[in-house]
Amino acid sequence: MIRPEDVWQALDSMALERGLTPSGLARAAGLDATTFNPSRRVGANGAVRWPAMNSLLRALAVLRVSLSTFGQQLERGEGSADQRQTAHRMRSLPLSRLKGAGLFNEAGHPAGLEWEDITLPGAAPLGAYAVRIDTDRMEPILREGSSLVVMPDLPPRWSDRVLMVRSDAEPVVGIWDGLFPPGIMPFGGNGPFSPSSTVQEVASRWSGEEGAGDDVPLSFGSEGGSEVGAGDAQNPNRVLVPDHAEGVLVQRIIMVTV
Repeated sequence: MIRPEDVWQALDSMALERGLTPSGLARAAGLDATTFNPSRRVGANGAVRWPAMNSLLRALAVLRVSLSTFGQQLERGEGSADQRQTAHRMRSLPLSRLKGAGLFNEAGHPAGLEWEDITLPGAAPLGAYAVRIDTDRMEPILREGSSLVVMPDLPPRWSDRVLMVRSDAEPVVGIWDGLFPPGIMPFGGNGPFSPSSTVQEVASRWSGEEGAGDDVPLSFGSEGGSEVGAGDAQNPNRVLVPDHAEGVLVQRIIMVTV
């Protein structure tokens, strides 16, 4: 039996996989930003409401999922509340402490005693963890005090927001370009996502929740050194990520909270 809370959970799960919050999904669907907010999912009598069909169809159009496929996933139990974890169980560390050995296991999941439990609004897929931004060097893209929700089990795709963790160097947050050797255009520094960039320049390269990085230029050089973190000869702001580099993890950011 499909419950309304299962519909909401499945919708949230699909949105998170695409880096969208409930409000981001609503805006992308041309709806009021509060349409999918948790506070609007419960009626005056405390019962969970079903999403309106028109709103659901518009959201599925944004997610590029047919109604029949969505229904099949619900029947199989995908995205149900039992497959989700609340933010109370989410592991977290400040960005400045994501350096050194022993923070992740072989599968790329948080490990060790350094991690903390934090509370974030909403829910996240099992295995996700959070990174708190404790620097202002990535503003206005990422505000100090915001949190990145990172999903280790999702391979990065071209133009995804990613976090690169290195055991022997500082972590890097930026846009994955997917070239060879692969590289990241970092937020901050002197690159196209630096604090000195204008709002218009930032918006043209990183469109936030509604399609992060769609306008990132493809003129990044594909030649360069093999050292982790080395700049590309044609674009010194590009951080190279050699294949099979020991102690290096590149993981997809699925959501940013403020």
